[in-house]
Amino acid sequence: DGTLVPFAPTPELATPDDDLMQLLSALAARPRTMLHLVSGRQHSVLESWLGLLPVGLHAEHGLWSRQPGGLAWERAGALRPVPYDEVLALFRQFTELTPGSQIERKSAGLAWHFRLAPPDVARRSADALFDEARRRFPSDIVDVLRGEKVIEIRPAGIHKGLIVTRLLADAAPDTLVLAVGDDATDEDMFAAVPPGGLSVHVGPRVSSASLRLADVAACRAFLRGILNHPPSG
Repeated sequence: DGTLVPFAPTPELATPDDDLMQLLSALAARPRTMLHLVSGRQHSVLESWLGLLPVGLHAEHGLWSRQPGGLAWERAGALRPVPYDEVLALFRQFTELTPGSQIERKSAGLAWHFRLAPPDVARRSADALFDEARRRFPSDIVDVLRGEKVIEIRPAGIHKGLIVTRLLADAAPDTLVLAVGDDATDEDMFAAVPPGGLSVHVGPRVSSASLRLADVAACRAFLRGILNHPPSG
């Protein structure tokens, strides 16, 4: 949500529509093109939404990956475990103080969503939760992230930029990398794009990306434009 589909009131409602599924299928079938979808969502969610597409899927910012045409999900290597119960207790404390907020559980982390909370209350709670989490949990164990109406705690050392690095290791030398995203977590992906590649930020927030698109509709139009220009050679 925010890149391929509009933001939804709750995470589970940000489902891909038929138009998007057709677009992604067409991109995956484009000659000399590899399509990978990188998300902060759980791998079970990506499997249920996008599992029938012949694309690479990467869940929880790259903690879990499923290769194009594959069925099995593989987990990234050894990581220091997140203090899950302690994080959950902290999130529950702020959920009780913030009407409309909710907790999203993941296999190795948690996210606290406050899109439906009253704006003033949400802002104060989010500031306090972010500061408390960064104070309480060591940075060599967890990353504390602030995204679009969400605060997330994930294992340290896992980020979307790692996916770009892994894919390039097996790619042809002349591969052009195009990375598109809208969230603060996508900045790691943009930073991993090699010289000559393209990074595209969707939405109004500050970004290091080389190009900018206004919204989801513009992003989909941009991707459709790629289909109208088949690769040369």
